[in-house]
Amino acid sequence: MNFMFDIRKRLRREVLSLKVCVRCGTQNTDDKNFCVSCKAALPKIPTATQVPRGPDKVMERYNQLKEAVDLLREGEWSEDEFADFIENISRVLAQKEQEIREIEIPEEAYDDFSEELEVGFNGITMYNEGIAHMMLYLDDKDFSHLDEGLELVYQGNEMINDAMRINRDNRRKLEEMYIDTSTMM
Repeated sequence: MNFMFDIRKRLRREVLSLKVCVRCGTQNTDDKNFCVSCKAALPKIPTATQVPRGPDKVMERYNQLKEAVDLLREGEWSEDEFADFIENISRVLAQKEQEIREIEIPEEAYDDFSEELEVGFNGITMYNEGIAHMMLYLDDKDFSHLDEGLELVYQGNEMINDAMRINRDNRRKLEEMYIDTSTMM
């Protein structure tokens, strides 16, 4: 069961520690200012705009999306740059979602993970709906699509954070059970 937690932790870290190039779609680490592939300027996500979080709450990707919307509204990004960014984010997230969905869970462990999986996959679905809603802006230039999309992304993100909390709680229970049974011997 620790194996599952470690895979999810690794995937979450990979998804959230990247800047996606709006020109070519290459994934770059957060410390890069220019794309390692095409040398285009990467999205600037100032540290001051990031919502403070505890060690167990993930907000980086939401903050990147919010910053992209702000850059579009302020005229610092063109609609094409925004479209490229959203499409690349969508592609990266779809790839990571597929990797998570392909993780095999032994049948005997499924009950232990069912609540976490349900909450997490519902969060992923809501997150994806938010991204799709934000893409509607590109059709009609109605800024309300961006606001509504960001709200859906935020709610989906919160559900994903809840799934991670459930995972931690379950892991802690298992560790406590292991400690209790090991002292009986």
